[in-house]
Amino acid sequence: MYKAVFLDLDGTLLDNKKNISEENKKAIKYAQSKGAYVCVCTGRQFEMGKKFKELAGADRFFIYSNGAGIYDCDNNEVLFSSILSSNICTKISELTIPENMFIRIDTIYGRYINNEIYKVNTEIVLNNDEMNTIYSNNEVLEISIGSLEEDSIKKYSEKLLNLYGDIIKIVNKYILNLNGYKLYMINIINKSASKGNAITGLCKYLKIDTKDVIAIGDDMNDISMIEVAGLGIAMGNAEKEFKKIANEITKTNLQNGVAEVLFNKF
Repeated sequence: MYKAVFLDLDGTLLDNKKNISEENKKAIKYAQSKGAYVCVCTGRQFEMGKKFKELAGADRFFIYSNGAGIYDCDNNEVLFSSILSSNICTKISELTIPENMFIRIDTIYGRYINNEIYKVNTEIVLNNDEMNTIYSNNEVLEISIGSLEEDSIKKYSEKLLNLYGDIIKIVNKYILNLNGYKLYMINIINKSASKGNAITGLCKYLKIDTKDVIAIGDDMNDISMIEVAGLGIAMGNAEKEFKKIANEITKTNLQNGVAEVLFNKF
């Protein structure tokens, strides 16, 4: 019997409108009734990870920012964090500003951005000097860089990895349609951080063998989590390369693929 399930959010537990279906919620409760931990494991930052954990009715622990942090909601405690140093944050910022890109940074206490045009929700707009203060006084979990030009973000990514590839890694490259703009985005985290490492660490804390774990995801930043799990499952809507790595493939996120797994495996 599997003892824990780790669920990605976007493209996995969430439908295309960012909702969690009632069928998926029932399946989570069902797995929990069989004694399994059900944990959210997301690339989203802390506040959104916590929000969707609560909406899903998942267990007390959740993994956020692509594995850069693990949080225990019952004790309001960070169990683990793999941060970007203030020094590397400053260097990333110095590379970004001259190329007319915008920077968004995630800490456990908030999300900050240096360009009001691209602000969403509760993001706090700061000038570049104020951003430097955040780097010095907060634990930065993830930096996102955005540009209106695909070629610019590509060249920036190459330069960044050439200079600091031994310290950081780019976990996502994607297009974001926001406030009428088509933005080319990358997410940067500490090289040691990954969903797989976070799952391994949390399993040690819970005294669970990773062979007794199911992980379900759909995108390339989920590879590490399905590789460490005893059973790694790809959504039907997952990337082709991702499906090749998975042990099994379930239905799509619009067909309650998560529920299919949970009802069949528990």
